[in-house]
Amino acid sequence: MRGGKLRKVRFEYSGYAVEAVLDRLPTAQIINEYEGKYTVEAEVFGDGIDMWLKSQGENVQVLK
Repeated sequence: MRGGKLRKVRFEYSGYAVEAVLDRLPTAQIINEYEGKYTVEAEVFGDGIDMWLKSQGENVQVLK
């Protein structure tokens, strides 16, 4: 089931377990890792990703 247009998001994750992000977003790929901060890129459908990213608080910084 698809819930909107296909989007590509890129964000920096600095939380406890980046594996949880990879489980949550099946298309996610780690682009870079530096000092415990991971740059993650994923393709998603719709705008639901915005709410999830905001719910992560300080652990996420949206880049694109």
